[in-house]
Amino acid sequence: MNENKIKKQLMQVTISVILVSIIVCVAVFIIFGYVVNAVNESDRSQMKIETQEYKNRIFKQLDEDFQILTTLSKSYEISRIMDDEETLMTSIIETNKANAFISLSYFSVNGTGVVDTRDYGVEYDVKLEDYHPYAQEVIKKALQGENAVSKMFDSEVHHQKVFVYAVPVYQDDEIVGVLSAGDTLEIFEDIVNGDTVMGGQGYIHLLDSEGDFLVRSDNTIVQENVESIFDGPYLNNDMQQTALEALQNQNSIYGTFNYKGEQCRFYIEPLELNGWSLFCANRLWGPTLSMGQIVIFTGGFLFLILILMFFLLYYGYYKFRKNSALLLHVVYVDDVTKAMTTLRFDQRLQEIQKKHEDYCIAAVNVHNFKWINNLFGINGGNKVLQYIKDIIEKNLNEEEFFCRDSADLFYIFLLETDKQILENRLMKIITTISDTTAHAEYSYEISLYSGLSICGTREQALLALRSIQNSHRTSVAFYDSKIHNKFRQISLVESQMQSALQKNEFKLFLQPKTDLTNDRIVGAEALVRWQLSDGTFRYPNEFIPLFEQNGFCHKLDMYMVEQVCKQLRSWIDEGLTPIPISINQSKLLFANANYPDELIKITNKYDIPPSLITLEMLEGIATNDTQQINSQIEALHAKGFKISMDDFGSGYSSLNMLYCLKIDELKLDRGFMREVSDKDDNRRRRIVLKEIITFAKKLNISTVAEGIETQQDKEYVAALHCDYGQGYFYAKPMSAYDFSQKYMYTDHSEVMQDEV
Repeated sequence: MNENKIKKQLMQVTISVILVSIIVCVAVFIIFGYVVNAVNESDRSQMKIETQEYKNRIFKQLDEDFQILTTLSKSYEISRIMDDEETLMTSIIETNKANAFISLSYFSVNGTGVVDTRDYGVEYDVKLEDYHPYAQEVIKKALQGENAVSKMFDSEVHHQKVFVYAVPVYQDDEIVGVLSAGDTLEIFEDIVNGDTVMGGQGYIHLLDSEGDFLVRSDNTIVQENVESIFDGPYLNNDMQQTALEALQNQNSIYGTFNYKGEQCRFYIEPLELNGWSLFCANRLWGPTLSMGQIVIFTGGFLFLILILMFFLLYYGYYKFRKNSALLLHVVYVDDVTKAMTTLRFDQRLQEIQKKHEDYCIAAVNVHNFKWINNLFGINGGNKVLQYIKDIIEKNLNEEEFFCRDSADLFYIFLLETDKQILENRLMKIITTISDTTAHAEYSYEISLYSGLSICGTREQALLALRSIQNSHRTSVAFYDSKIHNKFRQISLVESQMQSALQKNEFKLFLQPKTDLTNDRIVGAEALVRWQLSDGTFRYPNEFIPLFEQNGFCHKLDMYMVEQVCKQLRSWIDEGLTPIPISINQSKLLFANANYPDELIKITNKYDIPPSLITLEMLEGIATNDTQQINSQIEALHAKGFKISMDDFGSGYSSLNMLYCLKIDELKLDRGFMREVSDKDDNRRRRIVLKEIITFAKKLNISTVAEGIETQQDKEYVAALHCDYGQGYFYAKPMSAYDFSQKYMYTDHSEVMQDEV
């Protein structure tokens, strides 16, 4: 064999192997570079998204705190509370108790104010110039009509870093003062101490414009206790000046650093507030192998190593892309219905608003969805939500989209502004779902309703939805000024109800209850009227339904019990013989196990016999849990109270209630007094009313006819042997003072005979 030829062939093979190896290496490095670049770009993008989300959460917290101050400022403007220093101070103290501020203050335009500090109490005649310059600065801005928040500063009072919010207070369209609140960075602790940043591999810090840590997360890669990002391993010498300029100019910046053999990345996002920035860092790769450690021993072995590296890189790239897709799926796709989430809906909304100015947002909800979950379980409820999602999806046009927000609430974006067309489209969706589910496996008709806002926001659509949430007669409502004013009025009432209770603006009114046989007064019903500071009244229908929804009726009802006890004590102290008074009580109280003991505390306080008080409950209370209500009635009887069922006959009353519940009195709904043109209806109504009264008497339950307005009404119920009457025929509700003057200082029978 020719040695030269063999050498030549060997050289050719070697060169070929080397060339192939080089080509493979170049290909591997190109792919590796591509993967690294994709990882870097995706990592940077994800860091930016997550940091922006934390930024939004911080601003949401700040906005909520500003909203508290703004609402308080509006209430001051309406009530003119600034004219009464004592009331103003009381309001500031109570407001500060109800919120998480470390201090709350009011400064007038002359630079003096009052300050309530959480740990140190109240200071009067505080001079603005005594405040820290940063605090002075925002208060002066507020005096110019601007909502402002200060930079962080060291408080000599609280011995920690604090900042200050400030909002102007108006009176007759002029600024008369400033409300300001102090707070610490504790409001950010929960935000930055989460352990879910970058899948658990990252963390969030809060920096000032000099790079010092204002809040440092407990979940941190760098274990050393450093005061600034310039003190740790985050920045090399070349990067420090760039980072400082970015912080001071409120620019975003990316960077990398190594810590204990791990490659890490950071991103700085400016908050655009007081020079603050968010600092996000995460582990990127961890320990990596040096390419210099890879030695080419043989062409074949190198090829296998390169193939293996290629496979591992490809697999890593694939897993990364898969995990990224999974993360986006979690963020953008609802887990139950597979519809988009609200976050993705809002992003799409911002994008499409650039193309379309005319659109509508609809909010869709299910009446009493909790009963579906109760009846059919969570899985059954989820099937209903999935079906609703399918029907909505089938009724969308091109470029229209929707999302599931939470529970049974959906939002729909529609490229339509004509109200009739919109109503028809929504009714088609609602009708399709209702008709189909009524014949589905559960045989339960799903009733939906919708609120729409044309060229508006999700929030406005939700307000329109809430305006009909308790109505089954209207399925579609459009947001308008009436709805806006309605919820504005609700907000106004809710903002004033606590202070109204403290200032005794809820007044006791009384309406006499008379014996139908001799027109003698046998008692009175306590009614509430809300008298504002200007002397005008809000009547019960303006606030009682709202209080029943938000739970404030619990406080108001107990307040009225105390007002009744005060009135009874006043009569007794004046040597008068008191008459029993009945008081309306909400269903929340009858469900409260401590209710009887709370009542006894009040009656004992004023030394009033419980037998003088009758507690009225609506018939609807008894339909919830008869056994529980009856147990509560027995407990109240044991204390000496009497129980009355009010408005019997206003709903779907059952005579079984009278049998089951051990009540003392039955108040017949004023609807029985209503004029009916059909004689047959009058006859039937009379038969029903007579039997109810007869049945009640056999059970030793006294009866009271409400709504007696004429002599004919009185004679009508008296002929049926009803015991007592109440209504405008005898007297309208009047203040407790007028009632006392008119009835308690004279013979009751004579007064009523004169009026009759």
